Amino acid sequence: MGQALLTITGRTYRISCRDGDEDRISRLGDEIAARAERITGSLGSVPEGQLLVMTALMLADELADARAGIAPPVAATPMVDITRLARIVERMEQLARA
Repeated sequence: MGQALLTITGRTYRISCRDGDEDRISRLGDEIAARAERITGSLGSVPEGQLLVMTALMLADELADARAGIAPPVAATPMVDITRLARIVERMEQLARA
């Protein structure tokens, strides 16, 4: 069984994977780390759980658009994505309090 080491916002995670998939898992981890850094770069310190949810929402939103055949914006700025995610998280928090 292979293992990949991912570093996301300064924390290292050891991920088990199939032999030969280590490089692919590392590249995917780099993508997640870049998105997490974009969020913390724009919003500042974010609790780990919230950062996980926001990063997952960003990826899920892009996946949903890709499945629907919607091309990503050519000149999208990270702040647009992060602002949208922040509104989603705020709404989720409101629903959780209700």
